[in-house]
Amino acid sequence: MPECSDWRRPYIAGLVDNRAAVAVTIAKRSEIKIGFGVRLKCRIKLPAAESLEILTTFADEHDIVYRVDTDRDTTYDSYQFVISRRQSMQTFLRLLQPYLVVRDEAAELLCETIIPRLEAGDHQSKASFLSLMQDIETFRELVGRANRAKYDLEFFQDEWGMEAPS
Repeated sequence: MPECSDWRRPYIAGLVDNRAAVAVTIAKRSEIKIGFGVRLKCRIKLPAAESLEILTTFADEHDIVYRVDTDRDTTYDSYQFVISRRQSMQTFLRLLQPYLVVRDEAAELLCETIIPRLEAGDHQSKASFLSLMQDIETFRELVGRANRAKYDLEFFQDEWGMEAPS
């Protein structure tokens, strides 16, 4: 396998554009004051160990925290490369962003708006959470996952009897 070179970034960006599920999900969390938490995940399904090796080497070189899930119940091995920590996802997507085509706008919104808002604690109060949900819904539209989530802006507006700020 070749040493680190620039050819890997466009290759990995192609995997993200075409094989990745990049998601922002909301889940009930009783230990959080408002009762809900925000989770991020980038999951890339890979049928080839060689692609996995390129991804893991790249992630290791850039201190990106990830896990690998292996599915051996199929006729052939398949792998899932998963990132779920905010800073790791932000680093990963920023490194790939110049080469992303399909997910460029979604990656920009996630890295430049959603993750910084999470880091600032905007998910910890109802008013700022509603505002954050507007960005999350825009993100979901950009990645083609609109209308698939149980917890959307309308749910929280009804649940809390509040309107999102304009």
